[in-house]
Amino acid sequence: MLDKEGFVLIKNFFDPNKILVEANNTLLKAQKIKWRYAKIYHNIFINNFVNFFSVRYPGHKKLDNNLNNYLAELNLQNTISKYTKWKNFKITQIELQHNEKYNYQSTWHRDWHNSNLENIVIIIYLTDEKGFRLVKRNDEKKLSDNYPSLKEKSYKFGYTNLPKDFYHEFDVKAGDVVIFDAGLLHQGFVKGKRTHFFIRCKKIENEISKNFDEIIEDHLKINASNEVLEQNAKEDSYNYDINYFSLNNRIKSLIYLVLYFIPIHKIFKFLKDRKKKFIHFHYSFFQK
Repeated sequence: MLDKEGFVLIKNFFDPNKILVEANNTLLKAQKIKWRYAKIYHNIFINNFVNFFSVRYPGHKKLDNNLNNYLAELNLQNTISKYTKWKNFKITQIELQHNEKYNYQSTWHRDWHNSNLENIVIIIYLTDEKGFRLVKRNDEKKLSDNYPSLKEKSYKFGYTNLPKDFYHEFDVKAGDVVIFDAGLLHQGFVKGKRTHFFIRCKKIENEISKNFDEIIEDHLKINASNEVLEQNAKEDSYNYDINYFSLNNRIKSLIYLVLYFIPIHKIFKFLKDRKKKFIHFHYSFFQK
């Protein structure tokens, strides 16, 4: 399981309906108040809506929801202990990740500097999804032997066209949960709409309570101050100072909409790449 393949898929872990309603309301609220801590990875035009990739700190009181309470009801602490054998741990990141309508495909990347089960990712699916890809732990040597450039974090090789026998592709339903070692190579992928929670968790040495409010870090708490949120956001590589609600960026989003359906720049790169070493039509109508 986690120690051998590097991931575990838990089917029908919870009833997603109540949380999905609350998550959708949170997304609308974040749009309405122009939540500063939202990520936009591809600014394609949507009428009356900015193309959110994720909402950080989704349980914060300014977003006026019960998401932290609903997550507490899932009793994640017992599930984490069961599959990792960790005695003490902290949840360091919670994002409400979303895709409204356009295709999405990330680079191949790792979320931790090693795959020694020191740091894990938990994906809590609120909608059906297909396409997320992960190189299993027992395929890491095959990967490094054939694609040594992917051993390190480098966006230059992030869209390497890996053969399908190098990775596992997930087909999950709402209510499923995936847990995987954050140090394993993976790639986000979806065609169309999706909504899920992305949670990072790390092993720690000091003993703490297993109460949900105790295992989440301060920036994830309902009453986290603006100073705490801002300090944590500065640790992220994402630039939260860009205002995607501005008129200038809304106009740019129309250009990106045209390029989504007519990706001229990607077509040229595709034709130039004769050996098809790379994936070229990510973030476009022709993504596959």
